[in-house]
Amino acid sequence: MKKMDFRVFKTSGFISTNTYFFKIKNETYIIDPGYGVKKYVGEVPVHVLLTHGHFDHIAGLEELNVIDVFISNEDKEMLTDPNKNFSYLFGEKFTFYGNTKNIDEYFSTIKVPGHTFGSRLIVIENLIFTGDTVFCNSIGRSDLGGSREYMKETIKKLKDFFFNINENSLILPGHGDICSVRDLIRINPFFKRGLV
Repeated sequence: MKKMDFRVFKTSGFISTNTYFFKIKNETYIIDPGYGVKKYVGEVPVHVLLTHGHFDHIAGLEELNVIDVFISNEDKEMLTDPNKNFSYLFGEKFTFYGNTKNIDEYFSTIKVPGHTFGSRLIVIENLIFTGDTVFCNSIGRSDLGGSREYMKETIKKLKDFFFNINENSLILPGHGDICSVRDLIRINPFFKRGLV
């Protein structure tokens, strides 16, 4: 299958959220729109996919011409609750009441609770959007509405997943660098072969 074209933008200011942009059949998709995303996207109508509901990954929703938002059922309430999306930590009370859909019913996802209870990996062809669950050299924190115990189980599950897919597939995290699955297994201490 031909590698899908996509672009990554740095959004949400100093937090530097990775916001991803791609097209499928002339439809435009954005993954995890942080604030400031409008300068990259403009007024084009977009479908938004969310790996989870934290503020730095959803703050750009109000800037976009949103058709619909795909998010897990577990994290859906984070869109309308500043205490759960942690926007209050930034002096904001962010809410979004647009058209939402269960991401699991429309896209290939992997349930990865830990960073949040509704965190998802989104798999599109050879691209794996990992949100704040997996970074190229680490994993996400679990103390902002998540669970350390769930994260431990998620890492065990993802080891099996990463060790059994094409090593050239790309890891596209919510922050930091992009890497291949091959590099993830080489440099991330949580996923090195032979480690439990």
